[in-house]
Amino acid sequence: MKRRGARPERMLKVSQVTEPELHPTDAAALRGSASHGGPLRQELSNAIVALFKEFFGRGPADCRTYLEPDLVVVVMTGGYYAAEQTLFEAGKWHEVRSARMSWQDTMERRFIETIERLTRRQVKAFMSATHQSPDVTVELFVLERDETAPAQPALG
Repeated sequence: MKRRGARPERMLKVSQVTEPELHPTDAAALRGSASHGGPLRQELSNAIVALFKEFFGRGPADCRTYLEPDLVVVVMTGGYYAAEQTLFEAGKWHEVRSARMSWQDTMERRFIETIERLTRRQVKAFMSATHQSPDVTVELFVLERDETAPAQPALG
């Protein structure tokens, strides 16, 4: 029985599109063949880990920093306390995440000052995120454009 005013169901047609092959440069970057070393990356990782140890009381087990022309991304793993893990297991993930975000917001000025000092660039924006399982923390810094650098081609 059809209800008055009821709309007929519409099926969305999804066309089968084959994904194009990745460009060799992009494929290489995703495989990790691009260099992740370098003195600036190491200095940035060490400085952020030191801030975690000094002001949070504990640092991550691993830290890797990625650099792009206007972007610094610090990815850390293994830094939750046993007490935080216990809260997670009890379903209190929101409280742990909220406390972490409050701490990271409090640390914003210190994080930014550290990045600006080491990169010699101004930070335009700072974002922070945490994830429980796996235990990952990301600190992301968007840098002001470097007007002395050659223009980058637009990405499509």
